[in-house]
This record gives sequence, structure tokens and C-alpha cells, in this order.
Amino acid sequence: MERRSFANGARVSVLGFGCGRVGSINNTVPMREIEATLRAAVEHGIDLFDTADIYAQGDSERTLSRLLAQYRDRMFVVTKVGGCHSRFAGPIRLAKPVLRMLVRSRTQLRDAVVKARAATVSYHFQPRDLRLAVDRSRRRLRVDRLDGLLLHSPSLETLNDHDFLAELLVSGQAAHVGASVKTLPEVEAAVAIPSITMLQVPLPVARSLTGTEIVERIRQRDIGVFVREILESVRLGTTPPQEAVSAAIAPDFITAAIIGVSTRQHLSEAVAAVS
Repeated sequence: MERRSFANGARVSVLGFGCGRVGSINNTVPMREIEATLRAAVEHGIDLFDTADIYAQGDSERTLSRLLAQYRDRMFVVTKVGGCHSRFAGPIRLAKPVLRMLVRSRTQLRDAVVKARAATVSYHFQPRDLRLAVDRSRRRLRVDRLDGLLLHSPSLETLNDHDFLAELLVSGQAAHVGASVKTLPEVEAAVAIPSITMLQVPLPVARSLTGTEIVERIRQRDIGVFVREILESVRLGTTPPQEAVSAAIAPDFITAAIIGVSTRQHLSEAVAAVS
């Protein structure tokens, strides 16, 4: 599989595995199939894995830690911090086996679980909160140094007044740092942060970057740009999956496309788009 470079010689596959639903209650795919799909991704040459501390109440990171134990030299794991679950996250995690069985057969219950989960997530970007979050992610992933660390949906205010990322680089807790943002102004603010070497953006924002001055700054600094939410147009029935993935990685300033898959069949379809 093609690999692309970004800051300081880092290289990753052009296709990244999005782990937002790994270990999630509303993912009806059995965990044994999800873990088999993760292993198959590595065998296909995918080395970029995208997760976050809040995904599946931390179980996404825990699942990846087991894969890292087997494939450490063949994986580049990017995690995100800043989001926080409510105090009910612990009990929910313990009840997952039962809850997962229930949502498999009840679509309405699955939708309710997704809405309830979103309503309980808040975001905190104070340095103390972030330091604790980074330590917890390193423990869950069982690594001393994170391959990549992103601020998870930070506000413009956070991006305009933030030196925590530089601290992580100096301390050796992360090899690369950046931000996962939602809008063009947030991209511009993130690129202005000297320590940033990675950006994650939705596909519509990536498209709007083409031909702008921001792209030139991204090129000059060799910032890795990871595109997400690629399959939205596929779900809307406007674009075939392979075409959507191929188009997402076509611009030369894009480093990789992040795709969420849960089965080996879906993985094979995604891999075919970049082969």
C-alpha cells in the first residue's frame, strides 16, 4: 500500500483505520470479527489507526493495545484527548455485554444509546485535564510515547491560546501532535501553532482548502493532513465507496484518508480503492 510522509520523516499508509466504533455499544459486529478486521488491516499494509480516549469508554484504545503488542513496528496510532464522559461511563462499560445484545435487535434502542452517549460528553482543554488524559491514554495503549496526539474538537479560543502540545513534545510523551478540527477557521488557527505536525479535518473542509494560502503553509511545514467523514457521500447514495476514497486522497497535501470499517469484507472494499 502507498505510504506518504509528513513532518520529521514520519510515514503512514494512505488509508487509515478509524476506530471510533471499536468496542462501542452500538456496534453490532462481534468483537472477535472487529479484532480480526484490525489484524487484517495490518496484513493489508495499513499502519495508521485513529482512535480517541472517549471512544467506547476507552475500550477502543484498550483493543488497540492488544494489537500493538503483536504489531508494534507496523502501527502508527493516533489518539485524541479533550473529550470527557459523565460519571456513568464506568457502569456503562461494565454493562456493555448486555447492552450490546439488546441494541442488536432493537434499532430504536440503538439510536437512543447513541443520542444519550453524545449528550453526556463534554470537552475540557485545561492543561491539568489534558495531562491526566494523556497519561490515561498511554496506560490504556500500553506505550510510553504516543505516536500521535490530537486535541479533540478544540474551540478557536483553545487553539489561539495553547502551548500544551509543545510540552508533550519536549517531555517525549508524544512523537507528533496536532488537532482534530471541524471548520476552516479552526484549521487556520491550528496551523499557526508552531508545534503542530498533524491535522485531522472533515472531507468538505479538506476540499475547501485546495488552492488557499493555508495549503501553502501546510506544505511549507510538512504537516500531515488526515481526512475523515469520507463515507458520508456514500451513505447519501451520491458517490460509490471506491470513488469517494480515491478522490479524498487525490490532493497532494492530503496524507491519508481515515475510514471506519468493522468487517473484513468492508476492509477489502476500502483497500481496493487505494490499490
